[in-house]
Amino acid sequence: MRHYVLVSYDISNDKRLRKMFKLLRGYGEHVQFSIFLCQLTPSDVAVLSEKIKDIINHKEDQSIMITLGPVEGKKESLPDHWRIMGRPFIPIDNSVMIY
Repeated sequence: MRHYVLVSYDISNDKRLRKMFKLLRGYGEHVQFSIFLCQLTPSDVAVLSEKIKDIINHKEDQSIMITLGPVEGKKESLPDHWRIMGRPFIPIDNSVMIY
């Protein structure tokens, strides 16, 4: 089962920052600066975590992955507890992933 996973990062080096952005672009939707919304299976989370560990400098950088809840299979359905202010957010269909 896929879950929404919010992935954020704070990278101090431009080269690592670009690598992280390119990596996450293949896993989810870029929703704000340094924040991606992904639809991941538990195995996707494990693989992505390892890839992130390979990119970041563990003394200077930080990445946070937060599981938000299951994806119900409807592109336009968001969990009731999400509060979005400003322009509406409509997640893309990530049924096909690029790795």
